[in-house]
Amino acid sequence: MMAPTLAMNNSLPRLLQLSSQNLPVGAYAYSQAQEWAIAQGSIKDGESAAEWIEGVFLFGVGQLDLPALVQAYNAVKKQEWQHLSDIDCYVQASRESKELLLEDIEMGRALRRVLISMNVETGISKTPSFVTQFACAGIAWCISLDELLTGMAYNWLEGQVMVATKSLPLGQSAAQSILYRLCDLISKAVPRAIELSQDSDYGASLHGLAIMSSRHELMEARLYRS
Repeated sequence: MMAPTLAMNNSLPRLLQLSSQNLPVGAYAYSQAQEWAIAQGSIKDGESAAEWIEGVFLFGVGQLDLPALVQAYNAVKKQEWQHLSDIDCYVQASRESKELLLEDIEMGRALRRVLISMNVETGISKTPSFVTQFACAGIAWCISLDELLTGMAYNWLEGQVMVATKSLPLGQSAAQSILYRLCDLISKAVPRAIELSQDSDYGASLHGLAIMSSRHELMEARLYRS
């Protein structure tokens, strides 16, 4: 039997690498205030965890991080490094608590270090957001915009399901069922993010998340930094 002659599209394994929870950016250390929501009873089981994750994804990540990724992708593609730095400033100014801001900066710096080690151009900012560095990797590795948006969305959703799995009496099979259901949101969030990115004023204020994130800072014992 003859061996297959078609070459593998190298962007797919690069996308999988970028979207992996094993990417050394410290994503496992952050819960997006989910730990506080669990501690004070807003999240008590798999169903309430799924509702929490869905809401933060659609109205937080979907309206800020994903549109910012679209703008960053286009800026990197044109090598508009000052514009990329401006996107960093916009995204970080939109973080509504100290913890959420620190999460973005620390993960952005960590991804920047990884990309520099791989000779990927990362822009001019020394304190970049995670989304702009994600865009730098996407352009360098020839990942399409839709695929990159999907990868970032999946990475975030999987991370939040992992938080719920570690913090609730939630088995692995139940967690996978929740993730399977939540992944259906990605096909809605991606085109919406592209649409929102056409406006210079994007992002939504999630008051409840901001309050819980601020209160999470005061927890005496916690597993997560946000």
